[in-house]
Amino acid sequence: MENHQRKINIFIPIEIIKRELLSKVILAYFIINNNQNIKTRCYIGSKSQIKKLISFKKSYGGIFIYKGSLSEYHAIKLKKKVEKFIILDEELGPTTIQFLGNAMNSRLWPGTEKYIDRFYLIGKKACDVGRKVYPKLDKKIRMTGWPRVDLWRPEFNYLYKNSIKDLKKNYGNFILFSSDFTFTSIERIKYEEEFWKNTKWEEKYKLNRAKKVFLEFQENLKLIRQLDARTDLPQIIIRPHPSDDLLAWKKISKSLKRIKIVFKGEVSSWVYASNGVLHRGCTSAIEAYMAGIQTGYIVTNNNWLRKSLPFKVSQHLYGLNEIVEFCKNNINKNLLPPKDYIEEFKNSIHIVKDKYACEIIAEDMLKDSITEKSCKLSFFEKKLDDFKIIIIKIKSFIIRLAKKYNSGVMMPNKMEGGINKKNISEIFKNFKKDHNLKFKEVLKDCVEIE
Repeated sequence: MENHQRKINIFIPIEIIKRELLSKVILAYFIINNNQNIKTRCYIGSKSQIKKLISFKKSYGGIFIYKGSLSEYHAIKLKKKVEKFIILDEELGPTTIQFLGNAMNSRLWPGTEKYIDRFYLIGKKACDVGRKVYPKLDKKIRMTGWPRVDLWRPEFNYLYKNSIKDLKKNYGNFILFSSDFTFTSIERIKYEEEFWKNTKWEEKYKLNRAKKVFLEFQENLKLIRQLDARTDLPQIIIRPHPSDDLLAWKKISKSLKRIKIVFKGEVSSWVYASNGVLHRGCTSAIEAYMAGIQTGYIVTNNNWLRKSLPFKVSQHLYGLNEIVEFCKNNINKNLLPPKDYIEEFKNSIHIVKDKYACEIIAEDMLKDSITEKSCKLSFFEKKLDDFKIIIIKIKSFIIRLAKKYNSGVMMPNKMEGGINKKNISEIFKNFKKDHNLKFKEVLKDCVEIE
C-alpha cells in the first residue's frame, strides 16, 4: 500500500553522478532524519527528471535545492510549483577565492534574486563577497559549509574503504595527479566557445582565461612526459576532471610508457588511496590536506598561480627536480592529519566541530515549510516518460558521437550508470546499514527516499 502522508517534499537534482550523488544522498539522510522531527521525503534525480517531476505536481509546496541559479523564465515557472528555491552553491569553493568577485558575478542570472529563498555558501569569504555582489540577498545568504566537505571529515573515511582497497590492489602505491584543467585541447576551447556565444556571461573574459589554462596545461604536459621518461619514480596516475576533454587524454596516454591515465570512479577514493597528490589548484588538495596526505602544487609560471586555499596547504613545486623529490619522499610516508586547520582554511570553509553542513542546511531550510502528499504519477505518465527517456538517450548518444568526430572532443557522460534504487540502496548499505528508509523509482533516473 502506497504512503501518501503529507510531508515536506525536497527535490535534489544531480548534474554529475561521480561528483555529486554520494554527498546528495547523505544530505537526503540528514534532511529526513532532521533534529526537529519534521516529516520530509526526498527526490533525487537527474536535472531533467527532477524538473519533469515538479511539472507533474498537482499541489503547491516543496523545496528545490540547486547548485546554481535559473533564468528568470525558469525561476518563475518553478516558483509556481514549489514554495522554496534554494541555491546550495558548489562552484564558489576554496579554489575560486583569488577570483571570487568575478566567479560570484556569474553565479546568478541578472534580476533573479527575488525568486531565491536561500543562498547557501561554503564559508566566510564567500559569504562576505556574496553580500557585496548581491546586496538584495543579504538576509538570505547563509554560511553552511558543503555536504561534500562533510564527507572529507575523518569520521566518514569508512565510506571509501572498499574502493580504496580495490585501487590499492590494482595499482599498489602511487602518486595521484589530479587534473582540473578543463581546457586540455584547442577543440575543447572551441566546444565551450559555442556555448558562451549563446549566454549573457562575459565571453571575452572566459575565452582569455581558457587560453591561459590551455597554455598552462601544455607546460604541465611537458613535465608529465619528462616524468614518464624516468625509471626511478613510483607509479604516477593521472585522473582527468569530469570537464576535461577525454579524447585529448586518450591520445596522450598512447604516448606514455609508465604514467597511467585513468578516468573511473569518484575522485575521493583516488585521493585516499594515493600516497601523495600533485595538482595545480584543485579541491582534491583540500581533501588530501584534511586526510593528512601530502600535496604538491606544480608551478610552471608565476603568472598562472592560483593563490587560493589549495596553494596555501601544499608544497610549492618549481620544476622537474622538485616534483621528482616530492614523489620519492612521499611514496612511503605515513598520514599526518592536521591537529588544527590553518586560518586560511577556517576563513574559506565553514566547519563546526559537532555539527555537519548537512545538519545546518536541513535545520535552516525546513522552517515553516508547506507539506504535501508524495508525487504520484499515473501508469500512463510513467510509461510515456520511459519511452521518451529511451529516445532522448539514443539521441544524446548520437549527438555525443557526432560531437566527438566533428569537433574532436569527447566529454564524459555526466549521468553514467543513471540514478536508481540499486545505487541509492548501495550507498545507504555502506553509510547506514540500520536505516529504515524506503526507496521508490518514480521516474527513470529519479528516486523517492522516505
